[in-house]
This record gives sequence, structure tokens and C-alpha cells, in this order.
Amino acid sequence: MDHVLARFADLGTKSSKVSSDMKKVLRQRVEDRLDFEQVDYELVSNTYARIICEGVSDSEEAAEYIAELPGVASASPAVKTDCSIEHIREVVDEFEVGETFGVNANSVKEDLGSQEIERKIGSHVLDNSSSEVDLDDPDTEIFIDVRKQDTFIYTKKFGGAHGFPVGANDSLAALISGGLDSPVAAYEVMKKGSDIVPIYFYNKPVAAEDHLIRFLAVIEKLKRINPAKDWKTFIVDMEEINEELLENIGTGRMIIHRRIMFKVAEHIAEEEGLKGIVTGESMGQKSSQTPSNLELTSEAVKKPVHRPLLAENKHEIVEKSKNLGTFEEAKIDSACETLAPDSPATKMSENKIRKIEDEINVEELVENAVENIELKEV
Repeated sequence: MDHVLARFADLGTKSSKVSSDMKKVLRQRVEDRLDFEQVDYELVSNTYARIICEGVSDSEEAAEYIAELPGVASASPAVKTDCSIEHIREVVDEFEVGETFGVNANSVKEDLGSQEIERKIGSHVLDNSSSEVDLDDPDTEIFIDVRKQDTFIYTKKFGGAHGFPVGANDSLAALISGGLDSPVAAYEVMKKGSDIVPIYFYNKPVAAEDHLIRFLAVIEKLKRINPAKDWKTFIVDMEEINEELLENIGTGRMIIHRRIMFKVAEHIAEEEGLKGIVTGESMGQKSSQTPSNLELTSEAVKKPVHRPLLAENKHEIVEKSKNLGTFEEAKIDSACETLAPDSPATKMSENKIRKIEDEINVEELVENAVENIELKEV
């Protein structure tokens, strides 16, 4: 097999113009991923209402890579032939069939319907093998996708990420710690077509270098989704801010800490032309993530704050982290001590927060943090 057949996900819900533009973006994402993984291929085209990869050196490996891309519903290593039943039979004979099998045909040709293909190919396999028909749960399901000029035959489907191709929507600033939640949140908005610019808040002096290392490891995982882009990241030194907060603030410390992060992220977003801020916050998961405190942190900035994990349960986030491949990085031991006070606030008034911020001159702290941002290419 030297072809890969990729099927579109949510692109079909868009108008023909928008869908066409998104398909072009997805075709480029497929090329970028194959190049990144050093998989040889001859051509990637957007045709037959599919993404078709031709002359692929390792079609199964390529299909797995492609299936991970947002915008893809599923991908299959396939064999291409013409639309004659005789040639379809010859290709099917090359496949290893289990004890039971089924034939699932999809045809766009008026003179060769799906049911006719299923009947003729099913009879052929039944007559020329020891396999029995099982249409409910076969050991081998033979898929036959008949287009106008070509036919693609395959027995494997790798489930895709769905959503829209990365780059089809506006870009966002993503607050990524390298922990469990924030990488998943970043990936969720990437699945909706938004590219991300990662921002890491280096919580010195209580965070050690291992925190930064796991952040960089997470970015390497996310990079697979759109490897050709310029993966610059912003690293914010929080040492001055954290020393001020630890020395002078007890109750409300974490709310103000989040508000400062959002203010710095908003500055980056404005400079980079980004349309919002993404966080991994989940309602009620921490004291700073109660509905009241989420309102207070969002109020600190004008840019919209996107929380794709807002209503997710922890076990759901863990499963998504495992599927994304960032779960192991989230478990890396950290020397970081908690910034949270002994009695964290679950609800505070806006007036109280603003009073505390005035006392410690938050705007100056934000300005200093912005001036010392480190830009890092990953």
C-alpha cells in the first residue's frame, strides 16, 4: 500500500467557500506533518472530497500521523485501483482476511452502486477463502471507496481528531504550565482551528528548572499538530511578582496572581495580534477557579478569556492528556512549593482586590514583567 485516504471532519458544516479554504489549509497541514515525521511521499492532493496522499513510503505510519491532525475524521492506508469490479477483486485478494469479514462499499458512480459492489466482492471473498460473513462485528472489514475515476480499498481506519484544521481560525495566546490541564486546553482550541502562541509563567523563586523543562517537553508534543509554523514561546519571569505576593498578601493571593498573569498575557496578545487568551481552568477545581473568582480574573483584561475545560471533570481531562501524549510530562516531579496561602479565598469583592492591587502597585509589577519577557524558539 502506498496511498493514504483521509476523510474530512467538521468542514462539511461550513459554506462551500469556507469549506474549500479549510480543505486547502488541511492539505498543507498534512504535508507539513509528513515532512516533519520524515515520511516520504509523492503528492498530497485535495480531491474526491478527500485528502489523498500518493506514493507514501509507509502508509500505515503516515495514516496514524495524519489522523492526529484537527480537521481529519479518519485516515486509512489504502491501495488505489480503477473502478472495474475485476480489478477491485484482484486488489481485495491481496488483503489478509480473518475468520469473518464484511464488505462496506461507498460509490459515487451511477453504473456501479454500493450494494452491487458489496454483493459481488462479498461473494468473491466467500468463494475464494475460508472466511465467513459477519456484518455486525467482522474480524476484517473491507472498505471500498469508489470515486469517479479511482477506487481506494483498505481494511484499517485510524480515528481522527475531528474539528477544523489549525490555522483556519484566528490565533490565541495560550497559558501553558506544562501541567495536566493547560496543554489539553491548548489542544482543544487547536482542534477548533485556532493556532496558539504559548506563554509560560516561570514561577521563580518557588519553581525549579524542572517546571520549565516539562513546559518545553509539552510544546514539543503540541508542535506535532502544526510543525511548520514558527513555534516561538514567551517566558515570563515571575520572581519579583511572587516575592511581593508572598511577602505582603495572604487571602486573595492566588486571584491577584492570576489577574497579573492575564494582564501580561493580554499585552503579548495585543503585540502579536492574538484574539484572546486560553487557560486550562476548570470550574471549582481550585480556589481561584470558583465562578466568583473566575469572574474576577476575567475582569482584569479586555481580551476574551477562553476556558475550553470549564465544565470538564478531572478524569476526563486526564484521559485527554493521555490521548494527547502530555500526561507523562505532567507527572514530572517538581520542586515547586505552592503559592497558595493556608486559607485561600473562594470569594472576594472586586473592591477588595483592587485595593490590594493598588497597595502593591500591580501595574508596575506587570510593566516590569513585560519588559523582561524572554522570547524562545522551540
